[in-house]
Amino acid sequence: MSDNKVTTSQRQTLPSAIGEPMVWLTGGSLVLCLLMIILLLGMVVYNGSVSFWPRPIERVTLESGEVFLGLAMDQDVHAETLATRTLYRVGNRDIGQESFRWVDDQDIVESEYPSNAMLLEREAWGVWLGIPESIFTIDDEGNEVQIATGSDQVFEQFNKLHRDARDAGKAISKLKDQDLGKINREIESLRLEVQQSEIESHRSGDSLFRFNWGTWGFSGVLVAICVGFFIRVRHLGTEIGSIHARKGKLTRFSLIVSAFMLLGAMWIASPWGDKALDEQQLQELREQVVIREAELLSEYELKLGQIRAMEETNDRLRIVIREPTTGEFAPTSQTLSDEPLHMQQIVRAVESNQLSTADRVGVYLSRWWEYLSANPREANTEGGVFPVIVGTILLTLLLTIFVTPMGVIAALYLREYAKQGFVTSMIRIAVNNLAGVPSIVYGVFGLGFFCYTVGQYVDTGPKVSDRVNPGTWWMMYIFIGLVIVIGYAVNLWGKPDPGKLPSQFNLRMKRATWIVWFSVLVLGVLLITKTPYFHGLFEARAEDGTPTFGARGMLWASLTLALLTLPVVIVATEEAIAAVPNSMREGSYGCGASKWQTMRRIVLPGALPGILTGGILAMARGAGEVAPLMLVGAVKLNQDLPISTEAPFIHADRSFMHLGFHIYDLGFQSPDSQAARPLVWTTTLLFLAVVFALNFSAIMIRSRVRARMAGQTI
Repeated sequence: MSDNKVTTSQRQTLPSAIGEPMVWLTGGSLVLCLLMIILLLGMVVYNGSVSFWPRPIERVTLESGEVFLGLAMDQDVHAETLATRTLYRVGNRDIGQESFRWVDDQDIVESEYPSNAMLLEREAWGVWLGIPESIFTIDDEGNEVQIATGSDQVFEQFNKLHRDARDAGKAISKLKDQDLGKINREIESLRLEVQQSEIESHRSGDSLFRFNWGTWGFSGVLVAICVGFFIRVRHLGTEIGSIHARKGKLTRFSLIVSAFMLLGAMWIASPWGDKALDEQQLQELREQVVIREAELLSEYELKLGQIRAMEETNDRLRIVIREPTTGEFAPTSQTLSDEPLHMQQIVRAVESNQLSTADRVGVYLSRWWEYLSANPREANTEGGVFPVIVGTILLTLLLTIFVTPMGVIAALYLREYAKQGFVTSMIRIAVNNLAGVPSIVYGVFGLGFFCYTVGQYVDTGPKVSDRVNPGTWWMMYIFIGLVIVIGYAVNLWGKPDPGKLPSQFNLRMKRATWIVWFSVLVLGVLLITKTPYFHGLFEARAEDGTPTFGARGMLWASLTLALLTLPVVIVATEEAIAAVPNSMREGSYGCGASKWQTMRRIVLPGALPGILTGGILAMARGAGEVAPLMLVGAVKLNQDLPISTEAPFIHADRSFMHLGFHIYDLGFQSPDSQAARPLVWTTTLLFLAVVFALNFSAIMIRSRVRARMAGQTI
């Protein structure tokens, strides 16, 4: 017996039997994934955050005797000579220098950091590196009046003079963008008004059927009769178990359809619907427009003269900064190389070699503020990304607003109303497969359907070849009303009598319901696409070859991304609805609640956190998509924001800038890839921060909803 005890105590369980290797494998995989994520975020954060830190300006003397100023950006080993070399940013592109140059370290004779070196960040042509020489202004006689000479005096006087010049420049830009822009838009609207009136006048000979006042009034009497009969028979067929219930419901539904069809006919063929003007009215309109245009042009010239006077005063202040290689100063422009730089053309001047740590932090924060609040310049390689941020946030919010209701409604029907069988299984398989379709396919669909089909219809209505004559259209209109009533009747007779099993007749009617309602859908589409009464909302502008909604824009981009992310919301919402306990549904039914009341007050509130999770996932995926946006809305540069303080406030027809597309453009389409490389990291960091902020806001909302449902507060 003792031998058996010894043997039992010495017996060991193999690690494979208790799963220890699998524990190490799964734990190691988790650690590896976390390290990869931390490494990725670390690279983005580091490279994106150091881009704006001011670097010292180095004066480099080569063996050839050449002297230049540059910022050391990178170092590596030359592939052929195996010698170390340094990448310098030298700027000064407007005098023929390349922005960046590689220099072998062995060719450098001397390297120093002059205290009087200055870096200028300009509105155009990138940075300028040089030695400040003087600041002067030009008097009324055209003579130069020196304000500061020498580097020390220039440094001392620069900040105040530059601040005043930039403030004046901003005031000039505001006058150009707001006042002149408003006048130009009003002149354009007047021109389009005349052009639209001329188009409608030429179209008045199409002899479209319109109600006269007598027909319109008779239709109104018929609507009143339908409403009166509905009030009279509103209780007909509502008795439980009544054999006449179907007839009563059909009667009431027929009256409702008749009233709405008559109201639609009164609105479509209204006597005032024909807006055509005769020749005399057109001439009066032209004369009024000419008078108004003259007033606007006079106001335009007044504003323009004010702007020119301000520009002339502001342009007098100049600064001379020379670079040591050729001795040339920073010019006003490439074509005006003999005129020194205007003070207002400078965005920022940095004396990098004289800055203290606090000053460097100030420059760093100033560059970040410019990056977040200003418009891009220099082919997006400099300036800010404010329009890009606005476009990204607005697009993400719009796609979430569009996709969430669609996904919730679809999931609610699939889970709670649809009969679970082959058809619903195929629909779920299709939805899951749609989640794996390449995003560029959605972009092609959005371009072809939304932009070129729906957008063109909104602009100009149906094509002339697609329109039918008014008589045929009204026959289709009456016929679709009859089919709607027939569809409702077929649906009623597809249900068995109370307390009885479905008969063969009921089953045949139930199958026919799908055919009838599909016919209604087809007829409705034909009625809309063949109408002779709709000629678009922007017909005059389309005549000029400038489509409004028939081109890429914010609305179509958000709808395309909503379709792309729709499977995510449907799947998440279905799972959330399925997680609601059946006991809660049964309790609701037991209290006498209907199906819809149970859905609205029990199921949807219980599934709300899961629905919000689907919205968060859709937001996260849609915000990072780039390929569809390249086809349906995103552009390289557009400083007209899709949102403004003018009605309609959200301009859904405008193209926009997007952070994802901006990263692609900087990394692969930039004319100066070396200058754009730091901004690629910075934009990536900003993109992650924006997506994180949007997701964090949605998660906080979800947490509050959960806490409220649990009877807690956060």
